[in-house]
Amino acid sequence: AALRFPPFLSSRAAPKTTAAACTRRTASATLRVAALPESAPVSAPASTSEERPEFSPPAGFAPPVPKRFAVKDGQLASVAGAALALPFRLGTGLFVLGYSVSLVSADKIPSDQYSLEFLGLKVKETSKIDQCRRPEKPIEIYEFEGCPFCRKVREMVSVLDLDVLFYPCPQKGPTFRPKVLEMGGKKQFPYMVDPNTGVAMYESDAIIKYLADTYGDGTVPIMLSLGLFTTITAGLAMIWRVWKGSSYTVSKLPPQPIEIWAYEV
Repeated sequence: AALRFPPFLSSRAAPKTTAAACTRRTASATLRVAALPESAPVSAPASTSEERPEFSPPAGFAPPVPKRFAVKDGQLASVAGAALALPFRLGTGLFVLGYSVSLVSADKIPSDQYSLEFLGLKVKETSKIDQCRRPEKPIEIYEFEGCPFCRKVREMVSVLDLDVLFYPCPQKGPTFRPKVLEMGGKKQFPYMVDPNTGVAMYESDAIIKYLADTYGDGTVPIMLSLGLFTTITAGLAMIWRVWKGSSYTVSKLPPQPIEIWAYEV
């Protein structure tokens, strides 16, 4: 299953999981969530700046009939609670590193490339992502949805448009949470493993700085560099969701990864 959002964000894509992978392309963000058994190996194709991935619908896929935007019955409170994160985090993960827009004449945009139109001109989107190093293998991050420290790292992943495997580790989670103790020696989250460099670490601020230095231009967004204030606002951003995603719910692991295109705001 996949969710696509309007192209005003990124130039590549990002991941999330029981084994998850994020991939973000120009003007959209990608979150790949993959749930796999403990014994199953996790792998993902290498990502390079020279290669553009090709996407094709699964067999038997039928395009949905366009409908007017609406919130599903019974979900209004849930959506409203999630939206209340915006005033606290100011959409930190909404735009990729160095994102900017400009109005250009229509002939400056290839005819096969989507672009918003305004007063007869087209909106050109640019960023610094194409100038940054891309990980050949997805970065592995062990975290859980209701953790403010984990949220900070997810925001940085969105800003840098990285391919990432997110391993959900909620309280009492039997699959990936024990692996963190085995690998790092303590059950602390988030925990990052970068197979491209051999680096593994705890501490959200250290992970954010590492990602900025290794896969960005070394700069950390202001809303991710305010220390205690950043952590408090990250926590307040999730309080309206009543810490959903913090506790394990008995579930069945899907045999194939679930792909969701999204971004953290």
